[in-house]
Amino acid sequence: MKKKILAAFLVVGLLLSYAYSVQAATQADLDATRQKKNEAEQKKSEIVAEKATVQDEVKTLSGEISSLQEEINQLQEQLDDLTADIEKKEKEIALKETEIENKNKLLQKRLISMYKNGGTSYIDVLLGSSSYLDMISSFDAVKEITNADTKLMESISDEKTNLETTKTDLEDKKAEVDSIKTEKDEKNEQLKAKKAGKDAKYAELSDAEQRTQEEIDSYNKAISSIEAQIAAAYRQATGGGGSGASGISFDGSFIWPCDCKIVTSRVKWRWGRWHKGVDIGASYAPVYAAASGYVYNLSNPGGYGTYCMMIHGNGYMTLYGHLSAYGVSNGSYVSQGQVIATSGNSGSSTGPHLHFEIRQASNTSSYFSADFLNPLDYLPGGYTIYE
Repeated sequence: MKKKILAAFLVVGLLLSYAYSVQAATQADLDATRQKKNEAEQKKSEIVAEKATVQDEVKTLSGEISSLQEEINQLQEQLDDLTADIEKKEKEIALKETEIENKNKLLQKRLISMYKNGGTSYIDVLLGSSSYLDMISSFDAVKEITNADTKLMESISDEKTNLETTKTDLEDKKAEVDSIKTEKDEKNEQLKAKKAGKDAKYAELSDAEQRTQEEIDSYNKAISSIEAQIAAAYRQATGGGGSGASGISFDGSFIWPCDCKIVTSRVKWRWGRWHKGVDIGASYAPVYAAASGYVYNLSNPGGYGTYCMMIHGNGYMTLYGHLSAYGVSNGSYVSQGQVIATSGNSGSSTGPHLHFEIRQASNTSSYFSADFLNPLDYLPGGYTIYE
């Protein structure tokens, strides 16, 4: 009795284990993970594009900074030259001031000497002359000396004035250049700050790109794992055949998967992507196995909705989408024409119908990467196209 109970528990355990293996990873999980991977890849593409834009902006700013720095260096050279010229003029002015001071001192000494000697004047010269000619000569001599002193003082003073004027012009020029340089220095600092911000943004985007790539890598690993689990679950469901080919003999002929033969949408490019099967106007009606094979029940709320796939052997598989209910258990072997489900409006659907596909694939994990076929090339005639 205990052995029977233990055996029963073992059977239940194995069934639960099998049920978990089937439910642990479904096509819905695979589709969702692929969708997340696609979103991550789109995000990465946007990051890469933004990085390229920021990189171009950094290059532009670097060029502007380099050009502006060259102008600043030239202005600094002008300032250095002007400063040197101003210092030179200051020295020349100082020399002229010294020269004027020395001449003033000599003149003062002469006047003091004349004063001490009795204050020679033009009258003294006149009265002290021995003759008219001597008087004229003495008078001219004094006049010449006086005029020479006056001209010398005036010349030195004019030179000093000219030097001071030149120095003032140089200082004005220096102030103007210094103002321009200050303005360019400020602009250069602003550009450097802006470039630093762009550099930081570029580094941030690089980190985001790396994180996104790591996210994509993790999704790729998850996809591989899910595909392996699905393949394993199907092998278990079909007795280890994997492709369902074990014990299946498929002659390549299909029947219509439902009684309705009104095609509402064919295989074509629509809504920005390929419609990889045909839509048939079957509203909550029985769905038949288009050929004998193994049934694998799946679900993808954002796509095919409730759907099932069948493996027929010889590399052929069919898919029945947007169902309202399954008709057979997962992993069942059914004959051509047997009811396997009920059509409906689940998933991404605009109304009740049956989505039907035929592909050349050997298992569920390779189905969605396999080439899709046009079901109308394989189904019997007698249908109506109403698009």
